[in-house]
Amino acid sequence: MTESNSISSPSGTAAEDLSEAFVSSYRKAEIEMSCDEGSPEPPVLKVFNRWLLFEAVSRADRRALDGLLQYLQSHEKRLIDEEFKEPSTGKTCLPKALLNLHNGHNDTIPVLLDIAEQTGNLREFINTPFRDVYYRGQTALHIAIERRCKQYVELLVEKGADVHAQARGRFFQPREEGGYFYFGELPLSLAACTNQPDMVHYLTENSHKAADLRRQDSRGNTVLHALVHIADNTRDNTRFVTKMYDLLLIKCAKPYPDCNLENVLNNDGMSPLMMAAKLGKIGVFQHIIRREIKDEEARHLSRKFKDWAYGPVYSNLYDLSSLDTCGEEVSVLEILVYNSKIENRHEMLAVEPINELLRAKWQKFAAVTFYISVFSYLVTMIIFTLVAYYRPSVGTPPYAYNTTEAKVRLAGEIVTVASGVFFFVTNVIYYLLTNPLCFHSFIYSVLVLVSAALYLSGIEAYVSVMVFALALGWMNTLYFTRGLKLTGTYSIMIQKILIKDLFRFLLVYVLFMIGYASALVSLLTICPDKKTCNDSCPKYPECRDTNTFSEFLLDLFKLTIGIGELDDMLKGAQYPVVFLILLVTYIILTFVLLLNMLIALMGETVGQVSKESKQIWKLQWATTILDIERSFPVCLRKSFRVGEMVTVGKGLDGKPDKRWCFRVDEVKWSHWNQNLGIINEDPGQKDHYEQTQGGRGLRREWNPILQYLSCLIYPLLLTRLTTRSSCQPYWQRESQEPHSSGLSLTYQIGPSKYLEEVRCPRHNI
Repeated sequence: MTESNSISSPSGTAAEDLSEAFVSSYRKAEIEMSCDEGSPEPPVLKVFNRWLLFEAVSRADRRALDGLLQYLQSHEKRLIDEEFKEPSTGKTCLPKALLNLHNGHNDTIPVLLDIAEQTGNLREFINTPFRDVYYRGQTALHIAIERRCKQYVELLVEKGADVHAQARGRFFQPREEGGYFYFGELPLSLAACTNQPDMVHYLTENSHKAADLRRQDSRGNTVLHALVHIADNTRDNTRFVTKMYDLLLIKCAKPYPDCNLENVLNNDGMSPLMMAAKLGKIGVFQHIIRREIKDEEARHLSRKFKDWAYGPVYSNLYDLSSLDTCGEEVSVLEILVYNSKIENRHEMLAVEPINELLRAKWQKFAAVTFYISVFSYLVTMIIFTLVAYYRPSVGTPPYAYNTTEAKVRLAGEIVTVASGVFFFVTNVIYYLLTNPLCFHSFIYSVLVLVSAALYLSGIEAYVSVMVFALALGWMNTLYFTRGLKLTGTYSIMIQKILIKDLFRFLLVYVLFMIGYASALVSLLTICPDKKTCNDSCPKYPECRDTNTFSEFLLDLFKLTIGIGELDDMLKGAQYPVVFLILLVTYIILTFVLLLNMLIALMGETVGQVSKESKQIWKLQWATTILDIERSFPVCLRKSFRVGEMVTVGKGLDGKPDKRWCFRVDEVKWSHWNQNLGIINEDPGQKDHYEQTQGGRGLRREWNPILQYLSCLIYPLLLTRLTTRSSCQPYWQRESQEPHSSGLSLTYQIGPSKYLEEVRCPRHNI
């Protein structure tokens, strides 16, 4: 067996060698035959992966992409496959190439687009968005616009780029929400917000796929909203934002004549003008409300019109739509006055025509209503004071009303309780309708009602509640100081000192006082038990018991204001030297340091308020005017509306373009009557106005207002200024024309006196 195996083994090896030699000779012959026939060698395919692809496009190396198409076709792959995307962001090689431009060019971009087109996925390749949280939604078109490469923007749009792709990542959110640059998500908005008018023209006018100017992002913002958002009130920024704003507004009016882009509201119900007011963008805000377009085709987009001109004198008409809405919807004026987050709102209120509009409201109805309200509130508080002062001291409440003096007191109590009920009801209604609450008047009304309830229940503790209501009621008179410039700034000083300076002082002072009181009380000797000393037990300040801490706090406060007795506090000290050292350091830290710091801070606050006293008072004055106006029902607001209905031109349909406008006369010695788009050739409008003289532009005429108020008997005007009331519930209000059957008034506004019918339907009151 062994031998046979040893013999057969060599024979098998020889057979294998012969077969290998045969195959080798066969292949050699085949190669020689192919060489004789002149056929080329089979090509060697180059292997590509994400790293090699990204490296090639980053270096803009076009040659490095040779063989990419063959590789993709042979392996049935595409450039949008996951193996060619960045795992964390979903970025393809096209955005990578656009992010790595060399002198504004990257030669690999046309190659990549050509390869994607030949593999049948060009549109998907161009529009593949980022998928991470930070850059979600961004496409190659966004990057090309941001890099200001118009040639690549044109190339991408020609190849099918989505001009309405939305970049919604965290990076593209407003700064207050943790983002870095909010531009409105859309490519057109990005081009506008980065000041690229050529790009804007191409995106809106190209023949492949034009961008829709009316398109809104996820927040409901249009491109105009985005421009308002990026405004920062600097000169250069305001210049380009306003120029781009007008460009887009006019451009949208041509293809969409029925759509005014400026009237489109976002998800918060804000137009671009309202957003500018809410965010304090004074440059854009001033431009919008004073925009004057002389081009006849786009003149309907103007908000300012020159009615007539004579030499340097101009009579301008300002469109009041959205500015002053008479309660039908939120107005820009209300946003400016009541939005406390606007730091420069006092500057925005000084912009014309806002300033003159407020002055006209004050002189037309607010002033007389304000003074009547002041008088009525003071009478109410005087009655309340007399009721509290002459209350009976004998017996238990409720007291008998069997004398003339008691009956007079009863009438005063009824007036006081009625005022409390009125303030409570109006505050609740006001809160349900508009959410903000007048805190001081609401607390006052609650205290009055609680005091009345305790009085009727026979509880003598009603007096303690009543005196708090009385004190708070007199403090509420500070509200009326806003109507006068002299006292208005003084009340602001008090408010700022109380909220800012005194609060910080009390916080630190209470900590100091509690700490030192704890230490000093511990040094006092403990009082002996009452059982051991009978009736001759010592008390504080000779020793300490359970009530000593509260009494000691009061003594420390007296020391702070300089009326305490140091000798009395030392009587019960176990270690007088230590006690005295602690007491002296407390006096130094509180009386010398903290109290003088408070005085210095209050002086600084007063100085700051004094510098801006006029502007601060203007803001308070405007608040008072709108409070009075909001206290009127809607029908009265329409009747007292400031302005006039004017035909400013013709609309796109050829019909007269009528708007509610406010007239402001201006004198400009540097601009003369040349090439002006005026409405009337004859200055002064003598058929409808009478020329008057007004040093400050307006003159008071109280008699018509008093006649109107006496005619209507509107008692709510006498006390409550800040209550929103109406003839009908706000959800049932219908649009009412300002001219309906009722009473006519003659009033004066601006330098021209004219007649206007102001009426209020009597069945609604």
